[in-house]
Amino acid sequence: MIEGTVAPGFEDVREAFELDHGGGAQLAVHQHGEPVVDLWTTGAGDRISVTMSGTKALVAICAHLLAERGDLDLGAPVTHYWPEFGTAMPVAFLLSHRAGLPAFDLDGEDLLDWDRCVAALAALTPAWAPGTAFAYHSTTYGFLVGEVIRRVTGTTVGRFFDEELARPLGLDLWIGLPAARENRVSPIGPNRTALAELLTTRAGRAAEIPSANGIGDARSLAKLYSSVLNGLLKPATLDRACTPQTDGLPTPAVMPHPQRFSLGFELPRSASPLLGPASFGHAGAGGRLGFADRETGLAVGYVCTHSGWNPGRGPDERWLPWLAALSRRRGG
Repeated sequence: MIEGTVAPGFEDVREAFELDHGGGAQLAVHQHGEPVVDLWTTGAGDRISVTMSGTKALVAICAHLLAERGDLDLGAPVTHYWPEFGTAMPVAFLLSHRAGLPAFDLDGEDLLDWDRCVAALAALTPAWAPGTAFAYHSTTYGFLVGEVIRRVTGTTVGRFFDEELARPLGLDLWIGLPAARENRVSPIGPNRTALAELLTTRAGRAAEIPSANGIGDARSLAKLYSSVLNGLLKPATLDRACTPQTDGLPTPAVMPHPQRFSLGFELPRSASPLLGPASFGHAGAGGRLGFADRETGLAVGYVCTHSGWNPGRGPDERWLPWLAALSRRRGG
């Protein structure tokens, strides 16, 4: 059963959401800064969920906010902020998966040790000359960009996100979940990786693993992306943040649905079409999704407990009906 509300004119989105989500799910949409859709399956209304790789966009927004303030130069060498980092490259390469550091030998409980992770990355030899290719930095992205943010601000990326974005905007969204919020966490669903297993534990949710352990609700994702569209970042900052960085570059990862990245965001692609070329955001394993569309003014958050979606197979079938309904607002 579906509960919640929609604004007049969005009734078709509710109808499109009435399908089998494989468990609990939430869908929230803002348009031009106003909430227009707030839906959930029975029992999921007050729950919070692990956003998996959707967390990467939260980290990117922090970096762009610092760049806009003049505290972080995305074109500067990483070593300007992180002297121990062993390879010459600009910060922008970390944000756009062009660093040549897509993986390391740490996993599972190793990821709870921030200092160990960033020291390993600083010492790692890139798999390709930075900037000449790209591949998804699935786990390493959060430590790479997060450590730059820590060096710039003197605080962790999770704390910076909480103090500068989540609390001022009134979001139920964290990177590193407070113990008092544990009773609201929804299960992740079937898990096949050491990282996903880690995120079923209190230790994994309490730590900061900023590629994957953002935890919150769909309302907060939609509100965050809506804020980005409506003044949180200046238009020039958003233009830069959304500029494609990987189009035309080779990738060692052969996929039926190639990935596309700007500076920290996923761009529309066959496995995640969003609402078209003006969209930017980030999906997460299992079907989590947050994004905004600059043409329609729509900002969307979708979270779920089921973890069956694999982006290599194409778009999550649960997205398609309500994405089609939202697409009809183009030009609205």
